[in-house]
Order: sequence, then structure tokens, then C-alpha cells
Amino acid sequence: MASEPAGRQDRPDIVVTGLGVISPAGIGAVPLWEAMAAGKTFFDTGGHDGPAPALPWPSASVDTTEITWPAGRDWANAGKYANQSARWAVAVALQALGQAGIDGDTEDVRGGTVMAVGSSSDELSDVIPQLASRFRHDRRPLAKFLHDEVPDYSYIRGIPSQLGQFVSMASGFRGSNVAAYGEAAAGGAGALALAVRLLESGELDRVLVVGVAPPLTITAMAAFDQDEPLGTRATAGAGPFDAERSGTLLGQGAAAVLLERAEAARGTALARLAGCEVLVAADVMASAEQVVGAVLADADTTPTAWWAHGAGSARLDTAETRAVLPRVDGLPVTGSKGTIGNAFECSALIDTALVVESLARGELPPVGLLRRPDPGLGGLDPVMGEARPLGPAPSALVTAFNQGRHSTAAGALVITTAHEDSTDDGKART
Repeated sequence: MASEPAGRQDRPDIVVTGLGVISPAGIGAVPLWEAMAAGKTFFDTGGHDGPAPALPWPSASVDTTEITWPAGRDWANAGKYANQSARWAVAVALQALGQAGIDGDTEDVRGGTVMAVGSSSDELSDVIPQLASRFRHDRRPLAKFLHDEVPDYSYIRGIPSQLGQFVSMASGFRGSNVAAYGEAAAGGAGALALAVRLLESGELDRVLVVGVAPPLTITAMAAFDQDEPLGTRATAGAGPFDAERSGTLLGQGAAAVLLERAEAARGTALARLAGCEVLVAADVMASAEQVVGAVLADADTTPTAWWAHGAGSARLDTAETRAVLPRVDGLPVTGSKGTIGNAFECSALIDTALVVESLARGELPPVGLLRRPDPGLGGLDPVMGEARPLGPAPSALVTAFNQGRHSTAAGALVITTAHEDSTDDGKART
């Protein structure tokens, strides 16, 4: 076994021990992975009462009838204050905790939560997109602009997400409860990176990372479309990396990833998080180049597969492949957004769950709605038609990017199969 670089010798192994997913495919990562493998997609334009026309942007929607709220007096009381985002957050948190064998009945001061949230999760859902569009053409400094335009600026700068309080109630974790705010997939990767720091510092032994992307308001959709056009069709040829792709397709959902220090894990290791980071540079290509290079060096492993952000945007797909391919050229690549769209702040968490499922199965599912790969994307090797087998000891690079022409944040993580190492006392651990 190769020796670890000097910077990693005293750092703990971080393992994934629980996963939760709500997506248009249903509850859990398994039905979503199998839907991808079967070539299913879940887009529609939604129904409307009265004469209002259908929205121009197809969206993949969650069936809310499958989502339940915990029983008991305390939960009934809490339910009075829980919006849809809170209900989704609790549902995926309980999935992940259940898989790890944690019931949440006992207070755990060595456990904490990190929430990946966007403005659509709270009362600012109509305000933030409007501000984002208006500020592009406003001469005031950002702080002055927000102070003038938002009645309570302190609320934006605010404190931990209220959603995190519900998740803490479900988990029993009484350590840090923090939130990473952002309007896209890099927010989920950022939440994971923050969790890694909490674990590596020794402050916590386990962190539950939860992200929620509820249905966007029409105002938010229009704001995103103004910044960079969204996709208006969800048919073969409109998927990520296709020569005829024309914009990001919308999605919604929620996901939870339970990370633990391996030596203190209460759950069984499903996979190992070998590296994770989010960076912002002058442009999206520079961000991607730097974050992928940093994470690959930190992980000290060569991935055997690439789970791409794959927005379906002509601009972003091009920037992503040009930045990443020189570092991972020749790897099979897939992505979920041609099946369920961009679930924004929880997209990277959903992709993390799908990667863990892929590593367990030894197969990579195909890219949805991909008919003819764009030859301008270089040596891209997308999985098409049916799942592709992965070789022995598979590992995957996951990339994530913020949505919009004026966003430059990029995230990356490397996930490997769980493995047995020998500790100093000779005992094997997973």
C-alpha cells in the first residue's frame, strides 16, 4: 500500500455511514439510480388551474404524498412551524440516521449538523432572485444595496438555518449547527467541505449534512432564466453534454449524507470521502481547475470514474469539461441532471448518494436525455444507453458548479470504496 503524503498522516479517515434522498424518482438513492439505469426521466411543465399557460421551463417534481412527518407529541407540536423544506429535511435526515443505526433518542454532543440551504427554503424566496438580478446593474456597493433594499439585512447575514433545528431534533446531535447558504450545487459541496473541517479538527465525531431544494417560485425561475437561459425542452438531445443541449433543466428534492470519523463511527462505512473542497476564482474555469487539482492532490488517489455536474448548459458544460478533462482524461462520465434536473443546493448531495450507490453496485448509470455527445467537448467518454461496469477498487470524482453566467463557485470531492486499514493496535477497522 502506498504511503500517505506527510500532510495526511495525522488526518482521520472520514466515512459515509448514512444516506437519505428524496427525488422525483421517489424515496431513497436506489430508485433514482435504477431510474437512471433504465433511461427514465421525470420532467413536465406542471398543471395550472384556470387560463394561465404552462411554464416554459420543464421541471422534475417530487411526489410529496410519499413524505411523512414523525409521530409523537413533540413532533406534532414542531409540525405547526415546519414548512415543506423542513419536512423534506427531516425525512432525508431520518433515512440517513436509520441506515447508520442512529435513532436520535439520545443527545449526542459529538454530533453536529450542516445545512445546505438557499433562499427558496425560507421567507426570502421571492426577494433574493430579484435582488440578484437588480444588483447586476446597480452602482451601489453590495452592503449599501442590501441595507437599502432589504428591510432586515441582519436576517440575510443571520445565524444557523431554522431547518437545522428540525434536523438536530431528529438526530439528537447537539454539536455545531451551521448552514452554508448558496443557490446551486456548489452549496451542497460547500456544506460537505465544512463538515469535513469540523471532523478533521476533532470538534465532532459525526456530522449530518442536509440539503433541500423545494419547488422554485415563478419569480425565482424567471430570475435564473434572465441570468442564463434555462432549458425549455426535456426530450432526447436536451441532456447534459449533448450537441443540441440548450439550457439547464430544473429539478427539486432533498438529500442527507452522514459523515463520521472512522475511528468513532457508529454506523457501517458505506464509502470513504477522500477529499472535498469549494473554491471561487475569477471565472468558472479557473475555479474548476483549482478545486479539482486541489482535491485530487488531497485525496492522493486517481479516480476511476467521473460524476459530473453536467448542467446541460452549453456554456457551463464546455467550461466544466475544458477544466476537468486535462486532469481526469479517459474516465467514464455520467450525471443526474438529464434525469431529475438541477436540484440546486442539494444537487451535490444527491450526486454523492448516487456515487456511493454506484460504487456498491460496481456500475455507472447512463446520462439522461443524451443522444449525440458534443464533439466540441474533447475526449469526453459519457456513459450512454446502459450502465457501464466499473473496475476493481473503483473511486469517483464528483464536480459541482453554481448556476448562472455570473457565478464562479466550483466544488469537487473524491469518494472511494470503504476499505479495511490496520490501526496501530493491530485491529482492523473499516
